[in-house]
Amino acid sequence: MALTKRSESSVIYLEVKHYCLWRAIKKEVPGCDEVEANNPSTGATVMKYGYRFDTITGLAVKLEKYDTEKKYQTRYFGFKLHLVDGNEKYVLDMPYKSGILRRFLRLAHNIDWNLPLSITIFKGKKKEGAGVEETGIWFQQRGETVKAYYTKDALHGAPEATFDTVEQQWDFKAQHRWLCEQLQNESVADIEEAARRAAPPVEEIAQEHGDAPQDEAGTPYAPSDGINDSDVPF
Repeated sequence: MALTKRSESSVIYLEVKHYCLWRAIKKEVPGCDEVEANNPSTGATVMKYGYRFDTITGLAVKLEKYDTEKKYQTRYFGFKLHLVDGNEKYVLDMPYKSGILRRFLRLAHNIDWNLPLSITIFKGKKKEGAGVEETGIWFQQRGETVKAYYTKDALHGAPEATFDTVEQQWDFKAQHRWLCEQLQNESVADIEEAARRAAPPVEEIAQEHGDAPQDEAGTPYAPSDGINDSDVPF
């Protein structure tokens, strides 16, 4: 199995937070992990409860874009990556301005969707001038690092970043939007096609479990805190 702890739900929802893959729960239960976090609205310190994981491994079967628009007071939007490992099902949230999505956008083109994908989260080094360590994100297939397809020296059609002379920082917004469009136009269909080839026939599933599988819907997570467009490494 890719993860060892089980959820009451048949789907495990994960976020990249607290230098780990974080499965949040609403209240404290025996054996769960506790993390102190700052409430960005009030500045107060609050306790968060859940489970920490380092690595998830599974076959990608779905990539969906979500946007809550005006459904909540805060708008949540981004992508969710669905992974399966045997009977285990996972959904990894990648909010629009998150580091996990930025990294994923750069290398998704080089992922072989017919093979399992491993994602490892860890505490990285401090950036120069930064007060905290950065979150490390590592994609692997066949035991090897999945390298970026879009880089500073090989944009492959992506727009170049522009330098804002007033704010004295690089602006990656147009580049980020373009990469998101490429992800939706290319990778979504590639993942679904690979998943269809890998899935057993519906008749086989029904015979094994007694009935046909049912669709399961997830709920959106809020975007990750403290990530700005200037964090993009190219």
